Amino acid sequence: MKVRELWRKDWAPAVGTFAAGVLLDVVGLTDVWSIPHYDVPESWHLLPLAAGCLAMLGGRRRPMIALGAGICVFAVDLAIGGSIAFILVMFDLLFAVGRFASARARAAVTTAVFVLVGTASVVGGLAVGEIRIAVFIFIQLTSVLFVPLWWAANIRQQQQIGALDAERIAREAVGAERAAMARDLHDVIAAHLATTAMHSGAALAMPPDTGRDRAALQAVRTSSLAALEEMRSMILLLRADSAPGGDPVLPGGLDRLPDLVAAATAGGLHVAVRTGDVPGIPVVVAHTVYGIVREALTNAGKHAPGSDVGLDVHRAGSRVTVTVTNTLTRASLDHRALSAGTGLWSIRERAALLGGELTAGRDGDRWRVHATLPLGAA
Repeated sequence: MKVRELWRKDWAPAVGTFAAGVLLDVVGLTDVWSIPHYDVPESWHLLPLAAGCLAMLGGRRRPMIALGAGICVFAVDLAIGGSIAFILVMFDLLFAVGRFASARARAAVTTAVFVLVGTASVVGGLAVGEIRIAVFIFIQLTSVLFVPLWWAANIRQQQQIGALDAERIAREAVGAERAAMARDLHDVIAAHLATTAMHSGAALAMPPDTGRDRAALQAVRTSSLAALEEMRSMILLLRADSAPGGDPVLPGGLDRLPDLVAAATAGGLHVAVRTGDVPGIPVVVAHTVYGIVREALTNAGKHAPGSDVGLDVHRAGSRVTVTVTNTLTRASLDHRALSAGTGLWSIRERAALLGGELTAGRDGDRWRVHATLPLGAA
């Protein structure tokens, strides 16, 4: 524990209590208990006060030992008449037990306090023969002995509630992040599987040709390996807490765009790339750009095979602009599973999560996907 923190948490309360006690003793708030005691000079009350303040220093680390030492010193203070100053010491020691002692120790001390308060109230009332004296003793002892325990219990409960809330928020955040990553993984695998299905479907739809069929098999292999790599990266992210060898990174970025273009070209698209310089782009924005381009090229290959595609990625001020267009051709999918209908919705949601916008629709004789993403979104 640092010196400044040690002073603030332990020494400052003890020094402050001793200073307040000295002031109370100076104004004559000693010999306050109507019990037999030794007649000594008032300055002698400073000795048990100092010993009690030293016991306060251990209240945080050893609360029960500190309370035991305080009780012994309190007995000495009572033997010389007692003082209001030492009540402050006992209040702090009981508060420390309520805050830092174990549950069993707190229960034992609380039980002892109840027994002491009840016994002293009954005995005092019977000795004087007046019920109001019993009530007066009960109120006094409750305020001195039980209030610090109750106050500490209330603070401890509030801290526990705060810790539970923080843990719940953390779990919800992790759950939301994992759900987002699961959606990403779904989109990645769906795109690669669609590419694989289109390549194999195109090869099966034509007469056997060794060269063309091997090219289709090569494209299927490339897409499958890419899907496996994306899945591996996502799994490393999902298991980031236990993954060895450094921090994993988000799969897909601007450096992977040429791979997407190569795969789209192998699938029969004619892609014209116009990519400007995008320096200092945050990783999460680059990952989103990659996902938008991948989905747009996959849709072009499914719905407009053999079309002319234009890809433009550039920086405009504090935003990144992504535009993918393709000519409209007539094509029918040979299986409904090739178009789940969630791709555009997914990339539109990703753009919105970063504070950006994405539009997709017909623009003359072309289909156009256009997105703008703020660089500060990360």
